[in-house]
Amino acid sequence: MMRLSSSIEIDAPPEKLWELMCDPSNYPELDESTDRMVEVPDGEFGVGSVYREYGGIAPFKGESEWTVVEFDPMRRQVHDGTDGYVDLHLVVDLTETGDGKTRVDQSLDIRGPWYMAPINAVLMMQLRGQRAMDRSMIKVKRLVEGR
Repeated sequence: MMRLSSSIEIDAPPEKLWELMCDPSNYPELDESTDRMVEVPDGEFGVGSVYREYGGIAPFKGESEWTVVEFDPMRRQVHDGTDGYVDLHLVVDLTETGDGKTRVDQSLDIRGPWYMAPINAVLMMQLRGQRAMDRSMIKVKRLVEGR
């Protein structure tokens, strides 16, 4: 298993971030590793919502399907995904820090079959994945603070 994690403080209340997080059509704008959405859910977003996206970390790009498995408004979302080869577990926590600011903590667990992961590919994916996650957090900060 590989774990990627990143945190950032954003000068905005949790409500601004939550609004973006609850609309998967925003994900390509927010997430460095999401190229485009293939399918987004209709209706209210929450536990059981399913969406599909195209993206990943080059050269490991493809479609993945995600399901929201935990949903605590203004505080936490957990999404489980798969691309058919690896299983993904994304956790996003929002913590109000005062003065209208919010701390965003994000982690992604990636699990796949051992035979699909030569050590150099794992190290490359971890480095590229961490960079993408860190850049995504900066994108979210710029987007939210610019609104």
